[in-house]
Amino acid sequence: MLMAGSPAARAARWPLGFAALVLAYWSFDYSVASNMRRANPEATYRARPTDPGAVAAAMNDRMVVRNQFEAGADDAANARAGLRQDPLNRVLLRTLGVHEEISRRQPEALKAMQMASRVSRRDSITELWLAEYHRRNAAPARALVHYDAAMLVRPKLQYPLLAELVKQIPDRRFRKAVQPYIRREASWTVSFVGTAAAENLDDVVALVDPVLGSLANGRNNTAIARIAYRLAARGDLSESMSIAERGIRGFDSRKFALFDFNKANTDSRLGALAWSMPQDERVSSSIEGNETLVISASPLSSGIAAVRDIPVQPNSSYVLGYKLANVTPSAVAELKWSAQCIDSATAFPVPEAASAMQSSGSAPAYAFTTGAGCHLLRLTARVTGADSTMPAQLAISDLRWRLGKGGPT
Repeated sequence: MLMAGSPAARAARWPLGFAALVLAYWSFDYSVASNMRRANPEATYRARPTDPGAVAAAMNDRMVVRNQFEAGADDAANARAGLRQDPLNRVLLRTLGVHEEISRRQPEALKAMQMASRVSRRDSITELWLAEYHRRNAAPARALVHYDAAMLVRPKLQYPLLAELVKQIPDRRFRKAVQPYIRREASWTVSFVGTAAAENLDDVVALVDPVLGSLANGRNNTAIARIAYRLAARGDLSESMSIAERGIRGFDSRKFALFDFNKANTDSRLGALAWSMPQDERVSSSIEGNETLVISASPLSSGIAAVRDIPVQPNSSYVLGYKLANVTPSAVAELKWSAQCIDSATAFPVPEAASAMQSSGSAPAYAFTTGAGCHLLRLTARVTGADSTMPAQLAISDLRWRLGKGGPT
C-alpha cells in the first residue's frame, strides 16, 4: 500500500502528480518559502484552524515549501469554513481541489480547481493541475490556456514545461492550438520554437509554416536557421529556402544562391549555411567591396579563413574556381581548400577530400566529388602564414562553384 505522502502516491494522482513533479523540479518561490519557514504556519493553523489566512498559509507551506500535496478531511472542512469569510481565496479553493482528487472525486476536484482559476490565474499549482487535466483529456487548446498562465506568472517554469510541450508537436490539434500563441508572441514561444526546432523535422515544419510571418521578428532567427539547415541537409533545398525567406526578415534566397561573396550568403542569421569567417590573433578575414575576401595571417601561423556548408547534389562532381591576389609581395601566404560531406542522418562528417597546397598568385580550380546521401558539403579555406617577419595578406575574389562535367553520376 502506498503511503499518502509518498512521491509514488503523489505521482499516481495524475494531474496533481504532474504539478508536484514540476514544482519539485523547479522550486520557484524562494522568498515565499523563506518567509513561511520563519513564520511556522502549521503552528498558527493549529491555533486558528478556521481562520482563512491561517489555513491558506499552512496549505501553501505544505505545497510550495515542502512539496507535500496533501489535504485531509479536516483541512477541507477548515477551508470551507474559511471560504465563508473569504470566498475569493484561491488557496482555499485549491485546497478543496487537492482534497477531492486525493479522495478520487475527479469531477469535484475539477470544479474546485476551475473556481480557483476563475478567482485568479496567478496560482501556478492550480494552473498546472488544470493544464495537465485537459492535456490528458485530449483538449490541447484548453490545456494551453493554463500552461500559458503558469509560465506567465512563473517564467522559470518554462524549463520543465517546454520539454513537455514539445512532446505534443506530433499532434495536429496541439499544433493548431499553439499557433495563436506564436502569432501573438507569448513570452514563452521563442524558447518553445527554439526547443521544437530539434524535434521531428516534418512535425516542426508543419508547426512553423503557417506562422512564419509572426516568427520573422528577429527573435526566432536561430530556430529558423536550424530548421532551414536540417531541411537542406536532407535534400529539401527549395523548402529550406522558403522557410528562411519567410521566417528571416530581409533574407533574399536568390542572392543567397549566388556563390560569390555577397550580403545574403555571408548573413550570419543563416548559421552554417552562410559563409563565416572565424577570427583570432593569428588569422583573420573580412569581406571588402562586397565580393572580395581579404585574409591576414601572422608569420608561420595557420587557421581557418572561411567556412560554409554548401547545398549540393549527391554523387556529383563540383569545380571550385576563384581569383587569388597576393596583397603583400614580400610575405607570401599559402591557401588550402578542403571539403567534407555532412551526412544528413547523423550530421557527422564523412571522409574529407582535401586539395593540394597552392601558392598565392595562382588561379586554381579544384574538383570535389560528393558521395551518396551527401546534400551538404562543408567547404573550408585554411591559410598558412609566410616564413618571414611580416604578416601576409591574400585576397580572394570572383568565387565560382559549378557542377563538373557530366553533372550527377
